[in-house]
Amino acid sequence: MTPSDHGTILVVDDEMLNRMLLSTNLKEAGYEVETAEDGMQAMAMLHAQPFDVVLLDLIMPGVDGY
Repeated sequence: MTPSDHGTILVVDDEMLNRMLLSTNLKEAGYEVETAEDGMQAMAMLHAQPFDVVLLDLIMPGVDGY
Protein backbone atom coordinates (compact mmCIF):
# COMPACT_ATOMS: atom_id res chain seq x y z
CA MET A 1 0.00 0.00 0.00
CA THR A 2 1.11 3.52 -0.65
CA PRO A 3 0.86 6.19 2.08
CA SER A 4 -2.11 7.76 0.34
CA ASP A 5 -3.96 4.42 0.64
CA HIS A 6 -3.76 4.78 4.42
CA GLY A 7 -4.61 8.48 4.53
CA THR A 8 -3.05 11.70 5.69
CA ILE A 9 -2.83 12.57 9.38
CA LEU A 10 -2.17 15.94 11.01
CA VAL A 11 -0.49 15.64 14.42
CA VAL A 12 -0.85 18.78 16.57
CA ASP A 13 1.08 19.03 19.84
CA ASP A 14 3.17 21.74 21.50
CA GLU A 15 5.65 19.11 22.76
CA MET A 16 8.21 18.31 20.06
CA LEU A 17 8.92 14.82 21.46
CA ASN A 18 5.23 13.88 21.25
CA ARG A 19 5.04 15.09 17.65
CA MET A 20 8.17 13.16 16.74
CA LEU A 21 7.07 9.90 18.40
CA LEU A 22 3.59 9.97 16.89
CA SER A 23 4.71 10.96 13.41
CA THR A 24 7.51 8.36 13.34
CA ASN A 25 5.19 5.53 14.39
CA LEU A 26 2.46 6.59 11.97
CA LYS A 27 4.90 6.92 9.06
CA GLU A 28 6.27 3.44 9.81
CA ALA A 29 2.67 2.18 9.66
CA GLY A 30 2.34 3.66 6.16
CA TYR A 31 0.55 6.94 6.81
CA GLU A 32 1.43 10.31 5.37
CA VAL A 33 1.96 12.63 8.35
CA GLU A 34 2.19 16.40 8.77
CA THR A 35 2.82 18.11 12.10
CA ALA A 36 1.90 21.43 13.69
CA GLU A 37 3.18 22.85 16.98
CA ASP A 38 0.13 24.93 17.91
CA GLY A 39 -3.51 25.53 17.10
CA MET A 40 -2.89 28.52 14.85
CA GLN A 41 -0.46 26.58 12.67
CA ALA A 42 -2.90 23.64 12.57
CA MET A 43 -5.77 25.88 11.42
CA ALA A 44 -3.61 27.33 8.64
CA MET A 45 -2.64 23.83 7.51
CA LEU A 46 -6.27 22.68 7.59
CA HIS A 47 -7.23 25.58 5.33
CA ALA A 48 -4.41 24.71 2.91
CA GLN A 49 -5.13 20.99 2.46
CA PRO A 50 -7.52 18.27 3.59
CA PHE A 51 -6.54 15.71 6.22
CA ASP A 52 -8.23 12.39 6.89
CA VAL A 53 -7.50 12.50 10.63
CA VAL A 54 -6.31 15.16 13.08
CA LEU A 55 -4.65 14.02 16.32
CA LEU A 56 -4.86 17.06 18.56
CA ASP A 57 -3.43 17.82 21.99
CA LEU A 58 -6.25 19.43 23.96
CA ILE A 59 -4.07 21.43 26.37
CA MET A 60 -1.69 23.79 24.55
CA PRO A 61 -0.75 27.44 25.04
CA GLY A 62 -2.69 29.91 22.91
CA VAL A 63 -5.25 28.21 20.70
CA ASP A 64 -5.77 24.73 22.10
CA GLY A 65 -7.91 21.71 21.25
CA TYR A 66 -10.97 23.01 23.06
